Amino acid sequence: MEGLIITAIVLLCVSLVFSMFGKGGGEFYLPVIITILNIPFYTAAGVSLFLIFLQSISMVFVYSARNKLLDWKLAITLAIVVASMAFLGGFVSYGIPVAYLKTLFAIFLLVSAYFMLRRKNVNVSRGKFGVWHREFSGGSYDMNLLYIILPVALVAFVAGMVGISGGGLIIPVCFLLGAVPLNIAMGTNTFLVLTSSSMSFLGHALKGGFDFKLCLILGAMVILGSQIGSRLHTRVNESFLRIGFVIILVAAAVWMIIKIFF
Repeated sequence: MEGLIITAIVLLCVSLVFSMFGKGGGEFYLPVIITILNIPFYTAAGVSLFLIFLQSISMVFVYSARNKLLDWKLAITLAIVVASMAFLGGFVSYGIPVAYLKTLFAIFLLVSAYFMLRRKNVNVSRGKFGVWHREFSGGSYDMNLLYIILPVALVAFVAGMVGISGGGLIIPVCFLLGAVPLNIAMGTNTFLVLTSSSMSFLGHALKGGFDFKLCLILGAMVILGSQIGSRLHTRVNESFLRIGFVIILVAAAVWMIIKIFF
């Protein structure tokens, strides 16, 4: 019981912080659950995905209605790719050794951090093939849809395998390759987190990676944290969001590398 209480408090804090960046907290939910509760990796991955799913539902309302940073047309376009690949990744993960999944998880995060630090966007010229001019309630911008479809599909597949939402790479892909403004990429990612986590959770649940009681208890804390964090997003400037995002990714990767050997 003590371990469950500690886990709930930690996940409340994690949810609050990650929601500021428009992300699910899978990069920390999974290591925290494994470390404190000491349950099987596959069960922990299923619980993590359920928590991300609840958090993303909570974030979507705030980022869309309150912050005006969710580009629905872009989100729905990418969600079709994310949903199918995340489900496939979650379904096939049970044939892969846990150590490989943890290693892949850590590499996934470090690659994300590297590209976010580089911050070298592709050039986008309106009217060129693959360039989509977007206008919505949060403003207007031009983005290169052609450059991000295949990378997003790969990210969703890998994310489904390791039990996370994929936002750690989907946001950099949209920001760096698609030239989507960072705030809009983060806001739009909340819907992609919802899509990815729900489908990859379904893939895990069909294989038995689900603890109903644990999901309900921890889910309540995650929803509370996400409501607080997502409301703080617009008060933080872009450079802090980017650096904070990188720090979170590197810290989570180091933690998972440690868990591979201990």
